Amino acid sequence: MSYTLRLAVAGDMAEIMRLERAGFAAAIQETEHTFAERLRAAPEGCWVLAGEAGRLYGYLCAEFWPLQTGVDPARFARDHAAAETHDANGEEVYISSMVVDPATRGTGWGRRLFSDALAAMFARQPRLRSAILIVNPEWQAARRIYQAEGFREIGEIAGYFAAGDGARLPAIVMRRPQT
Repeated sequence: MSYTLRLAVAGDMAEIMRLERAGFAAAIQETEHTFAERLRAAPEGCWVLAGEAGRLYGYLCAEFWPLQTGVDPARFARDHAAAETHDANGEEVYISSMVVDPATRGTGWGRRLFSDALAAMFARQPRLRSAILIVNPEWQAARRIYQAEGFREIGEIAGYFAAGDGARLPAIVMRRPQT
């Protein structure tokens, strides 16, 4: 099957939420309100992998932030308001969320979505100098994609992710400077 990478639109919300529920445990899913607000605040950072008949096979949401050194955990709060953090003139892409439909996992489409969406944002916004994200330490496939794309670990945020046994796992913060 072929897919098209395109900017998300409001009409994609039901499919984005389907993907969110399929891709993340309930404890870390974000709300429809959060995604709608991201799309309004930072439409140039919301991308989807579209198939036939309106079905989506992945999404990537991002904001542009002022470039800062170090790791400020408050910037990475789940369900934060993108309207308060997004800066259209920012120099760093914060990849806030990405999911690939479980039906396409292992096919290479996740890496393609990630790579192509990032490339498109950097091409459209020449002021961008860096990209940053957080990842669960247990998500090895995602970490491999990020490392292959030039991201390196720069820190951790303690207790960010809920684990199945009630424990809390850190979020690993990764950054890639634009070359």
